[in-house]
Amino acid sequence: ALVKRLHEALATTPDLVLILSGSSAGSKDFTASIVREVGELLVHGIAVRPGHPVIMGMAADVPLIGVPGYPVSAALTGEIFIAPLLATWLGQPDPTAARPTLTAKMTRKLMSHTGDDDYVRVTVARVGDRYLAAPLSKGAGVITSLVRADGTAHIPRFSEGLDMGDAVTVQL
Repeated sequence: ALVKRLHEALATTPDLVLILSGSSAGSKDFTASIVREVGELLVHGIAVRPGHPVIMGMAADVPLIGVPGYPVSAALTGEIFIAPLLATWLGQPDPTAARPTLTAKMTRKLMSHTGDDDYVRVTVARVGDRYLAAPLSKGAGVITSLVRADGTAHIPRFSEGLDMGDAVTVQL
């Protein structure tokens, strides 16, 4: 049924097909095999958290993106892959690159997966002449972090995280 729906989508000559959910490695996650069957699977899994199980492929000269089903993963996939791609196609600047940033001090220690770029939702508070960043729950399914966040702190790949008091750039 899923292969049939993908063929139907491709028959409408789209510029892009987004396939929501089914991108992880569970017994009911079929997106990678569907992309492989209908076209070419280019990527299954990226070194980004949340959003690790992103899928990228091509079929009938149409890019296919398998978007993880967890809300925070889906939102991040939109921010770092889909929005910049659409902006490029439209000849527009990347909307995420134009967001303001500020430097804040971490309110607590934050561990990170060493091999992944980690994007952590934070709340920001101004205390005197400095800003503090408090990390929100990191789970990919914690939808409240999307609502409560003032911004996102990027912890680069190969970093073990941040200590309390470390400076971090927050994209608002």
